[in-house]
Amino acid sequence: MAEERDGRRTRKGELARERILEGALRLFAAQGYEATTMREIAAEAGYSPGLTYRYFASKEELVLVLYQNLAEELDEYTRDLPSGPLAERFHTIMGQQLALMLPQREVFSTLFGTALNPRSKAGVFGASTAEVRRKSRKIYLRVIHSAKDAPRESQREDLATVLYGVHLALVLFWLIDQSNNARQTRLFLALLRDLLKLVQPILWLPPVAHSLARLAAIIGPLLGDERYQDEDEPPVEPSS
Repeated sequence: MAEERDGRRTRKGELARERILEGALRLFAAQGYEATTMREIAAEAGYSPGLTYRYFASKEELVLVLYQNLAEELDEYTRDLPSGPLAERFHTIMGQQLALMLPQREVFSTLFGTALNPRSKAGVFGASTAEVRRKSRKIYLRVIHSAKDAPRESQREDLATVLYGVHLALVLFWLIDQSNNARQTRLFLALLRDLLKLVQPILWLPPVAHSLARLAAIIGPLLGDERYQDEDEPPVEPSS
C-alpha cells in the first residue's frame, strides 16, 4: 500500500481507515448491513471506491475491525482493573463491555443475523474471527488470575471458557432487550454475578469440577479455547 512505509501505516492512512469505518458504521445503523454497499461507504467517507477498496476489501473486513477494536479496548481496560472478588470483577467487565458497545448498538442490531452465521466472514463464530475469540477468552483468563478468590490453577482455563460463553450470551440478550435502559439486561447481569458467588466455593468438589470441565470441552472449540483448537469434536465423558 502506498501509504505504508517499513510495514507501518502512516498517520494519513490511519485517518483514512478511521473515516471509512465511521462512515460504514453510520450507514449500517441507518439502512442496515445487508443493504449497504461498498460504493455507498466510499461516498459517505468522501473517498473514491478504488481508494476505499485499498483499505478495506469488503464490508466484512470493516465488521472485523469493529470486533477487533472492541476486544482491544476491553483488553486494555482489564489490565488496569484492581484485584477483587471474581464475581465483582466479572460484573465490572461485562458492564464495561456493554458500555463500549452502546454507541454502536444499532449497528450490532443490524448485524445480528450476519454475526450468528458461522459461514459469514463477519460471523462471531466464523474462521475469520477466531483470533478475536482467542483474545477475548484470554481476557477472562486474566480476570480470573488476578481475582482475590481465584479458583485453583487446574480449573482456571475451564472457567475462563465458560465465563466467556456467558459473556457472549449476555451480549446476545442485551441486543434483543427492549426494556427501558436495558433494565432486564442489568438484572440478568446482577443475577449472573450472584450465581457466580454461589458456585465459586464449591468449584473444587469433584462433581462440580467435572461438570465445569465437560462444559468447557463442549463449548471450547467455538470460543477460542486453544486446548481444543485441533480437535474436530471435543471429548465428552458420560456421567457416572
